[in-house]
Amino acid sequence: MIQRDSNIELLRLVLMIMVVLLHFNNDTMGGAFVFARNFPADNFALHFLESLGVCAVNCFMIVSGYFLYSNTKIKIGKVLDILLIVIFYKYLDYFCKVVFTNEVFSIKSFVFCTLPDNYFAIFYVICYMLSPYVSRIYRELHDNKADFLTAIIFVLFILIPTFLDIANNLNIINNPGLLSPISTTGNGAGYTLVQFMFCLSLGMWIRKREKQFKAYTLLTVYLISSLILTIGISNLPSLYNYCSVLTVLNAVCLFMLFQKIHIQNSAINFASKSCFAIFCIHTGGFANGLWRKNLITEEHFSGGLGSTLLWMAVSILTMFFGCLLLSFLMQLVFGKIKAFVCGKMPVIICE
Repeated sequence: MIQRDSNIELLRLVLMIMVVLLHFNNDTMGGAFVFARNFPADNFALHFLESLGVCAVNCFMIVSGYFLYSNTKIKIGKVLDILLIVIFYKYLDYFCKVVFTNEVFSIKSFVFCTLPDNYFAIFYVICYMLSPYVSRIYRELHDNKADFLTAIIFVLFILIPTFLDIANNLNIINNPGLLSPISTTGNGAGYTLVQFMFCLSLGMWIRKREKQFKAYTLLTVYLISSLILTIGISNLPSLYNYCSVLTVLNAVCLFMLFQKIHIQNSAINFASKSCFAIFCIHTGGFANGLWRKNLITEEHFSGGLGSTLLWMAVSILTMFFGCLLLSFLMQLVFGKIKAFVCGKMPVIICE
């Protein structure tokens, strides 16, 4: 596995801020879209920012695939580490809800906290355990064969679903039987293991081929694609799906843009280790409740576009850095214990 420079660690932090942004907008979490719909300029601005960030999960998996290209091992300690983070922050969230809210303690709820029911963690763990075998395929294929394989996967699981979803949005096709294998009723808008595996393999293909594009070309494509997403979302909501061509294209452009940055910074490298913890903390019910109660209210969206963008920045950065600080504290208290336990786990050699 090649060493990550700080540019990629910075990308991971930016991607996590984007994820927080997506949840800031989400109707059932931050709820910003609920209030912004009454203000056209605010609504457009939030949707444009959403369009810039909706590629974040895809990009995370592309990063993983890129760096797992040479992977020949399955480290059980790495799998356990991910699952323990999920479980730990589920318990912390439940404890906070019981102590600081009207949540009544329940043995059943307490026991269920041991279930790592985090979709990203589960999909990532599976992808990680399959990565040595997928990477071997890409390493052993000739360049043109790797191109062909990636193109076939792209057509089957990105291009076709995109067109079928658009046809469904426009009421051209309404046959669930046709759509269910790979599209609207079957792709979960891209929240699937298939999508994660595609992005993982895409990252490996990028690593193998090392295609080079001008920075301004990548930035231009990224911005135009995001603008198309913003304009098209009202009539074609499926464009926001993770398995949408535009969402995948944005993820690739963003990754390649950050590849062109050359920096080394120990603080960035250290902070990026908390990205998954930030994801777990801010999606918990207690943190999200505080966020929505104090920083995302209707009054924050009634003072004009400037006020909306200001409160958006305050809300997102407060959540992000608050979670980052908490993850630092938890790592300080429990990090060595977790590292000791995970370090004792076996390693499976796959080649």
